[in-house]
Amino acid sequence: MLTRPTQGMLGARNSAGVVSELEPKRLVTQPSLSEQRPIEFLTENGFSIIRLSDLDKSIPSVGATHEFLVRDPHGYELHITVHISSDAMEDVSWRCSGRMSNESSYWISLAERHLANYLWENDDYPPDAALNIDQSTNDDLDLARRWDRQP
Repeated sequence: MLTRPTQGMLGARNSAGVVSELEPKRLVTQPSLSEQRPIEFLTENGFSIIRLSDLDKSIPSVGATHEFLVRDPHGYELHITVHISSDAMEDVSWRCSGRMSNESSYWISLAERHLANYLWENDDYPPDAALNIDQSTNDDLDLARRWDRQP
C-alpha cells in the first residue's frame, strides 16, 4: 500500500489522470481543464477575447466573418463580430501567391489580432459590437507569408 503518492507510481495523481492500482499498465485519464475551457486572448489593458467557435462548434471558424466573446476589465461581456472584407482577403491571397484559402485558420487569427489591437488602442468595444477589416496591414502580410499552407 502506498502511503505517500509520488508522480509516476501506482495510485499517484499526475497531470494526465490517475494511475489505477488494479491495472498497473493502464492509464485512466480525466478530461483536463484545458479541454474544458477555451483559450482566452488577453490584451495588455485587461480585455479578454474568446473565439465563440471554441464554445459552440456550430459557429464557423473559417471564412470572412468571425464571432468573439469579449470581456472588459470590469467583467462586462459583449458579443463582437469581426468581418474581413473580400478586398482584404484577396489582397492577402494575391500577395501570398494564392496559397491562403478562405478555409484557412489564418483568417480567424487575423480577425482576433485586429480586434485585440482595437481594444488596446481604444480601451473600449468597437461601435455597434462590430469591427470591419477593409485592408490588410504589413503585419497581416508578414504573418500570412509565414502561415502554414494547411487550413
